[in-house]
Amino acid sequence: MDSQEQYEALLAKWGYADTSVEDHARRQRRARRIKAVVTFFKNSLKTIKKVSSRPQQLGQASN
Repeated sequence: MDSQEQYEALLAKWGYADTSVEDHARRQRRARRIKAVVTFFKNSLKTIKKVSSRPQQLGQASN
């Protein structure tokens, strides 16, 4: 019996479940979601800056 099996047997004996794999997957999903939100806001900010830096010509057209 290797150390991992001993660890799992001890956890089972004490009534605990090893959730490290699920915890890791949960952290990975959370990191991907956060990265997607950050990317969305960065792209939105770039677009807003690009649009606001264009010269405004609406008032000049009426002259």
